[in-house]
Amino acid sequence: MTARFSKRLELDYSNLLVAIFDLMLTGGIQGTDLLAICTRALKEAEAKVRSGQQAGSGGLVIAALVLDAWHRDRRYITARAVPRAVRLLGPAPSVEALIRRQRGQRNAADVARHLRTLRLVVPSGGNLYKPTSDVAVISARDPIVLQYAARALSTLLETVGQNVTRRRNLAPLIERIAEVPDLPREHITAFQRFTQTQGRTLLRTVNDWLESRRAPRSPREGANGTVRAGIHAYAYIASKQPWLHSVRR
Repeated sequence: MTARFSKRLELDYSNLLVAIFDLMLTGGIQGTDLLAICTRALKEAEAKVRSGQQAGSGGLVIAALVLDAWHRDRRYITARAVPRAVRLLGPAPSVEALIRRQRGQRNAADVARHLRTLRLVVPSGGNLYKPTSDVAVISARDPIVLQYAARALSTLLETVGQNVTRRRNLAPLIERIAEVPDLPREHITAFQRFTQTQGRTLLRTVNDWLESRRAPRSPREGANGTVRAGIHAYAYIASKQPWLHSVRR
């Protein structure tokens, strides 16, 4: 590795860490706690490299699976394929029961209450609830948002890492970018609408494919040789100049 490339790589990683630390500090984590978190994370990363351990599903992913199932499961939709209003807690049909169907969700009642707090499910009268959408979108600064951001970043880095270290007989996972450096600001709104429409179509198609191939539930979790798989799409509007943080020594 050349010295020039090493400094460029160091700068890129420095900017990445700045973004992560900014997210954590803005989310309420104290600076005094940050060093302890980083030290613990470094030890876990070293252990993961040695053992090949994979991360589990995040809270927002569970929420997305629940909302999607609410729009698919015949017990939870009307004859017009509209989500039925159901109880928050209790046996099926209920939000808690939908959550419990996701593997390993032993605290389904707490997750159901959290979805209500985040207004991903809203009252529909008679102590019944309906989903606000078939996708999980959260605007509040909630721990689940921070978890989602951290998990999304981790997944992206894992994909890049797998692509550059893959075996020759394995095709790379899709990791592409479509960008221009000079989009006039007058097109921002149109860009937002276009990417929302196209992204929703792509994600729905991929989600349909994945859902049709999910493994049957097993009494022994993890015994059926499954992996976590999916696609993550996002749009961005950024300043023309790249980050120019200095690398401190």
